[in-house]
Amino acid sequence: MLAKAKIILEGLDDLTAALKGKMNLSEIPQVVKKHGAQLSSRTQSNMNAAYTHGYSTGRTRRSVKPVFSDGGMTVSVGPTTDYFPYLEYGTRFMSAMPTLKPAFDVQSQMFINELKRLMQ
Repeated sequence: MLAKAKIILEGLDDLTAALKGKMNLSEIPQVVKKHGAQLSSRTQSNMNAAYTHGYSTGRTRRSVKPVFSDGGMTVSVGPTTDYFPYLEYGTRFMSAMPTLKPAFDVQSQMFINELKRLMQ
């Protein structure tokens, strides 16, 4: 069984401190909700595009749902199928079909930009 992939954003403590000093944190859960939903949608869209040339039941795509915690301050998004890492990273028999990382790369920058705007 493969270990789950973990993506860590550096500098979140500094960002949190800056946010606490410059804005009302009550807006953050809405921003987290918005970007969590968009990350989920973007990942599913990437899966639709990646899997059009091969066999797909859609199970992995359907398993991508945002899960909120910490009073809406945290969101986790990712497929829950056991075989997702094989699809994302490939195997020696199959090429990688990255869907989550490309979605995260785009969405995380949009999320950070929106938080920065709120700090002004």
